[in-house]
Amino acid sequence: MSKNNKAAPPETVDEPSVDTIKKPSTLPDAQLLETTTDDIDQPSSVILPQQELKISSDLAQDIINKLAVLSELEYELERTETAKSLNNMSVRSLDKLVKKARNELNSETSESLVVDTEPHAEPVLDIASIVSLIYQILEDHIACTDAVKVAATLWILMTWFIPAAHILPIAWINAPEKRCGKSTLLTLMSRMSKRSLSTSNITGPALFRCIETYKPTLFIDEIDTFINDSENIRGVMNAGHSLENAYIIRCVGDDNEPLAFNVFGAKAISGIGKIPGTLIDRSIPMTLRRKMKSETKKRVRDLPVDITNTIQSKLARWSDDNLMVIKAAKPVLPLYINDRAQDNWEILLKIAMILGDDWLEKAHNACIEISGIESDEPSLSEQLLADIQTVFDLHETDRLLSKHLLAGLCKDPEMIWSTLNHGKPITLHQIAKRLSEFSISSKCMRALDSYGKEVRGRGYDINDFQDAFSRYLS
Repeated sequence: MSKNNKAAPPETVDEPSVDTIKKPSTLPDAQLLETTTDDIDQPSSVILPQQELKISSDLAQDIINKLAVLSELEYELERTETAKSLNNMSVRSLDKLVKKARNELNSETSESLVVDTEPHAEPVLDIASIVSLIYQILEDHIACTDAVKVAATLWILMTWFIPAAHILPIAWINAPEKRCGKSTLLTLMSRMSKRSLSTSNITGPALFRCIETYKPTLFIDEIDTFINDSENIRGVMNAGHSLENAYIIRCVGDDNEPLAFNVFGAKAISGIGKIPGTLIDRSIPMTLRRKMKSETKKRVRDLPVDITNTIQSKLARWSDDNLMVIKAAKPVLPLYINDRAQDNWEILLKIAMILGDDWLEKAHNACIEISGIESDEPSLSEQLLADIQTVFDLHETDRLLSKHLLAGLCKDPEMIWSTLNHGKPITLHQIAKRLSEFSISSKCMRALDSYGKEVRGRGYDINDFQDAFSRYLS
């Protein structure tokens, strides 16, 4: 286009030829309701509340319970949206709550490992005859001392009075050899105790979960085959001895969440030989002996179930009626036993006190006899103290060098120190470590050797032992 040419003006358009832009019409509310339809035929299997509403705990629990019965696939399809509807709960928190609801549902539908005894319909006015029957059953089946039968009888009654006790002694059924009736006594006691649960082996996690869930009277046979190798089981057994220290903490679940488990409960164990000292200290030892060929004992399988069921039923009723009486009882504890033994026997003496003077006297005598046997076996450290005192007396001196003390301990063949370490002698370091438990340590000194010559070195002064001698050997 040349510079001189001008652009032609645009053609004029007539207004009527332009389409009018129409405003959309608005339907009345009534007509809108009639023409609007919801094309969602089926709602979610979980009823989701409106987002703007605050969810109550009862409604939330109801929704969680519904989720707990869904299949795994159904739950996966619902979990995210449901968590949002529950006040924007995290999916992780919802998973934990649903899992807990499922566990509770499973525990309600699964068969319990223990059986609750129906209490006798009438009050038990002849409790003396029931206790005498228990004692006679033990007499008919077990070869043991009268003290053991008394202790076992009272321990069976104790299982029906757990709420009245602050200390629950372990019944430690032991024997020097096989075929002495350990399993037989364990079985008899389980058939007359409350909520009995018997096993020949158990793991640490199973142990504390069973106690927490079922509150059983636990009977563990052949515990000597695994207890020394399981620190976890020992810890649970020790904790379950005292009401004041009845809780253990364990991490459980996929998230390793720490939870407290109550392991306070009655436990009876049987085995041959030694068990850890901490368990012995919390136990009432019931030592059995093999019957003589001239002795005749009945078989447990011949004991009618009706008899033991009746005993359980009457003990259930008597314990219900006399719980507060047992709890309030204040028996005089024997002065000749140590504090731990007094704690172990207190609940048994409470029960004996309510049974009458005859049983209280029997319990008192059994306590002294059994605890006396127990006290005759000092710990290794106490034995070391006693033997050191002997070595000082033999040398007739107040000071001994460490090497001379070691020689004196290992010289006597009746002492255990020459073969302590798998056939090898105890070491100076081991002596020092055990004596440190009593706040006794070696020091530089002058002393006389076996020839009466004065020598110098590290050793021990008998004056440093006097407090320990008084406390642990008297």
